[in-house]
Amino acid sequence: MSSPKFDSHSTLALNDGTKIPLIGLGTWRAEPQKVKQAVIAAIECGYRHIDCAELYGNEKEIGEGLQDVFDRGVVKREDLWITSKLWNTHRRPEHVRPALKKTLSELRITYLDQYLIHWPLAFQYAGNELKDYSSIVPKDEKTQVVKLDFVPLRDTWREMEQLVKDGKVRSIGVSNFSVSDVAALLSEPGISIKPAVNQIEVNPYFPNTRLIETMKSALFGEIQIVAYCPLGRGAVLEDPIIQELAQNYKRSASQIILRWGLQRGVVVLPKSTTPERIKENIQLFDFELSEEDVKRITNELGKKRKRSVDPIGSWGVSVFED
Repeated sequence: MSSPKFDSHSTLALNDGTKIPLIGLGTWRAEPQKVKQAVIAAIECGYRHIDCAELYGNEKEIGEGLQDVFDRGVVKREDLWITSKLWNTHRRPEHVRPALKKTLSELRITYLDQYLIHWPLAFQYAGNELKDYSSIVPKDEKTQVVKLDFVPLRDTWREMEQLVKDGKVRSIGVSNFSVSDVAALLSEPGISIKPAVNQIEVNPYFPNTRLIETMKSALFGEIQIVAYCPLGRGAVLEDPIIQELAQNYKRSASQIILRWGLQRGVVVLPKSTTPERIKENIQLFDFELSEEDVKRITNELGKKRKRSVDPIGSWGVSVFED
């Protein structure tokens, strides 16, 4: 990916014909009292992609931020790409539409640009509201293992497809799905819409190369990778190689890492609620890493194979294949 023809409003075409902006504002773990202003700051400095989720518990405040920029004429609704995600307790077909309705209401919009199945696992239904941890991750009292609900993936997906047909969602996809998870979905008879994206963890300490290459193959329908935690959990920012490259390119460590992600063909979702960092994280389009430096980050830092997100400790069940 070369820099001159790309800017903060540039997009990538997805397999369903929609176009997703290259960089978005991540909102996971963004405190509700700070995320409204973060959304406003992001849109004012050029972001056109906001990544949300029912789980994050801050869609109401994100909606307040969106309403502010709409009311002031900073952007129109059609200028933005807004993603949200269906939580694991709402995987039964009859619960999908109510979950979306709540998300749309809180975000103060009438449609989503993209709706993702948040995780490949389905949990037992614990009510439409994600009020507390027990309603988010319902557990067996004795074993303290999450209560799974064996909902066929095809049933959830067909309801997602119907949301597209009804005009409530423009694009659908998955998140945290392994190669075998996606293969299982694609092999289901009667699937009419392929996943447009797979949102997964990608950063220098966990480059996820095999999954990226497999998803983008023609065999899998050219599924676009969207990267959450693109900056890891902080340690990667202090890595000597990243620090060396930051000095060489006269850029911040976060800019080096995010540019690395873009040049691997990945959409990146840096999270921040600090206006200065939000602005810094989108200033990626007036420089380019050499091919050698991209490979160096991938090959040398990637040896660590260090995930930032793995819920096995709290759920009591394994999700990832590696």
